[in-house]
Amino acid sequence: MNPTIFFGCLVVLSGCLLGGVNAQSDDEFTTEKQRLLQVYGDSSVDEATRYRNVGDLVTFLDKYSTRLSLSPGLQQRAQDLLRRYKEEESRDLTVDGVPAQGGFWKSLLKLLIVQVGVEIASEGFKRATKS
Repeated sequence: MNPTIFFGCLVVLSGCLLGGVNAQSDDEFTTEKQRLLQVYGDSSVDEATRYRNVGDLVTFLDKYSTRLSLSPGLQQRAQDLLRRYKEEESRDLTVDGVPAQGGFWKSLLKLLIVQVGVEIASEGFKRATKS
């Protein structure tokens, strides 16, 4: 095969693959953002549901925090809590793949993360209604 045609096909194929991955990432971001806004932005959602979704919120903020337009103070607070939460997760001991029960600091961190999630949702709604 002619090298020019080969490289042309390679460039087109690479562009298609990268464009598809980016579009999938955008869809995933939008879907997860809407779901978490419903969980943390709706006052009728109970605290147990918010606590069950802390892991999803941590994953979302870790993955997409740069794409969220947050105030610098809230952004810094969220990053600090994420760092502390990950440190606490790494310290957890597991027995046969099951984490130990209890833990004062971890439950306190979850409470703080839930509060940050509510604040982020509130700020997101405020920005959406302004535009």
